[in-house]
Amino acid sequence: MLGLALLSMIMMLADSRFNYLDQVRFYASYLVTPLHWLADTPRSISDSVNNNLQSRSYLIGENQRLKEQLLTQQYRLQKLEHLEAENDRLNELLNASSIVDERGVLAQVTGESPDPFIKRVLINAGSTDGVYIGQPVLDAFGLLGQVVEVEPYSSWVLLITDPQHLTPVQVNRNGNRAIASGTQDSLHRLTLNNISDTFDIVTGDVLVTSGFGGRFPAGYPVGVVTSVLHDPGEPFATVSVEPTAQLDRSRNVLLVFRGDAE
Repeated sequence: MLGLALLSMIMMLADSRFNYLDQVRFYASYLVTPLHWLADTPRSISDSVNNNLQSRSYLIGENQRLKEQLLTQQYRLQKLEHLEAENDRLNELLNASSIVDERGVLAQVTGESPDPFIKRVLINAGSTDGVYIGQPVLDAFGLLGQVVEVEPYSSWVLLITDPQHLTPVQVNRNGNRAIASGTQDSLHRLTLNNISDTFDIVTGDVLVTSGFGGRFPAGYPVGVVTSVLHDPGEPFATVSVEPTAQLDRSRNVLLVFRGDAE
């Protein structure tokens, strides 16, 4: 044991004076380096995994934040588009009201009948606004219907396409008069009653209110003829009409007050 210690001291002294062991240390470092690398591998892997997890967590959070931000921006854009379209509709309605000789008041559609075969809509104007039964209701494009029920702050409007609604009309081109009624189906369309084969009417003719009956002022657009069918076996022609009013889309409406209703 003492001899081994003495030998070690002699070798250390010789190495410090003559650098005998430099080559040994040089080659020994090559042998030891893989061991250091292997010993450090678990820590490196752990650090790498932790960094990847942190990066992934950050990216997931950032992705979610961007999605929420995009959704918010899309919602705001949709609201802006809705407001722009609403302003356009209001301008159209105001332009339409400027050619109405009678006094009118604006209202909005707030509901509709749940039964598709009963064509009625609810508006947010009632007796407190002077609304009365039989009052004509227009949108920006033509006759919508008439008031059939009045409550203090709301009213029900029977649309012109309801089968119970009859509208006295005339052909704008030649003044020929007829009665337009709604249909039994759930579609918004009109038909003309008791039209003889000699009645002068063609596809594309514009129909307006005739003023007969005293309920609807004359001259309001009602619809456009879409087809005229003559059946030799039938006494009357079948005339289909598409309403000019946007019955299933209009939100803003105009209630017309006749001079005797003021």
